[in-house]
Amino acid sequence: MKKQIGLKTAVALMLLASALTCVLLLGGLWLYFGGGLLSDIRTYAALRRDIGEYYIGDYKDSDVTEAALSATVTALGDKWSYYMSPEDYQKYINSSNNQYSGLGISVKTDDATGGILVVSVYAGSSASAAGIVAGDIITAIDGKDITKLALSDATALVDRQIGQTVRLTVLGTDGKTREVSAEYALIDTNPVSYKLLEGAIGYIAIRNFDGGAAEEFIKAADDLVGKGATSFIFDVRNDGGGKVSELKKILDYLLPECDIFVSVEKDGKEDVSRSDADNVKLPAVVLVNSYTYSAAEYFAAALQEYQYATVVGQHTTGKNRSQITLELPDGGALHISSGEYLTPRRVSLTKQGGIAPDKDVALSDSDNVLLYNGQLDSAGDTQLNAAIQLLDKA
Repeated sequence: MKKQIGLKTAVALMLLASALTCVLLLGGLWLYFGGGLLSDIRTYAALRRDIGEYYIGDYKDSDVTEAALSATVTALGDKWSYYMSPEDYQKYINSSNNQYSGLGISVKTDDATGGILVVSVYAGSSASAAGIVAGDIITAIDGKDITKLALSDATALVDRQIGQTVRLTVLGTDGKTREVSAEYALIDTNPVSYKLLEGAIGYIAIRNFDGGAAEEFIKAADDLVGKGATSFIFDVRNDGGGKVSELKKILDYLLPECDIFVSVEKDGKEDVSRSDADNVKLPAVVLVNSYTYSAAEYFAAALQEYQYATVVGQHTTGKNRSQITLELPDGGALHISSGEYLTPRRVSLTKQGGIAPDKDVALSDSDNVLLYNGQLDSAGDTQLNAAIQLLDKA
């Protein structure tokens, strides 16, 4: 005959099991986080409790949490590390693949009307399908006049979910006003543009080193060589870098068998990547400026060190830390410096203070703005013209 356990005994056993679980859980947290961090968590919980109980104003819990997470990473004092909200993280994922959500246009304020002047339209975008062309001026969004709004406030009215449409009032170059609807969509963009200049110079501009950059760069270089290019200009001005994997593929394509990337882990261990013997060797110039950093800066430094290319332009930023992106439970992410990299000659670009050009050529502030917006005429681009002159003499 089985012995029955009394109710009081069962309850006591359950309470004891719960207590043991709590002790083990707290002990595990203590070992994992350390006592100091647990104390900080208790303090933060008390802070949030007191805000909820006593604060007289209105606020959103999500805003407070995101601000706290962001401030935590900012306190590291590393400008390359930051917290991303779930929305920002999704945008980051898209941009890392050279995808952007929007209508597919680049814009600026139209001084004459106060509207949004369409500077360029991405091929294959919803804006292009809707018949929007460069030179059009958007004067209203969903029936709301935007000619008195700041550009940032006006463009914010376009922001919506993928697949939704936006109604635009457009003033065309013919002086006529029309209504168009365009879908807010995910747009694939090409980070590389190129052309053959006079003198058989192949010009390749690399906007970033994110997804697809290496494939597009190699296609461009092969096409230019096939069209008779006998030298190159690689333009990485205003290039904020991107993925090391894309950088290494491009350097492998250009350089012979040699060290092309040196990463240094937290424990000081070096991990060296090398290229194979195949390479494309033509006289080359790399254009840089103060907004050239990360993979773009390393690209210029490696070609300069191996005397593959002459560097022309302005002193670069100076960055030698690499980052990883870790997804967090809230759907956001931590983008944090986890390693360093050195040039093939083992130079820290941070300690060196960036790259000093072989030929220092400045652009005026106004020309730098035009360059950033893709509106600087080649005739007025003193850096580009200096590169062309160097190659003409080669």
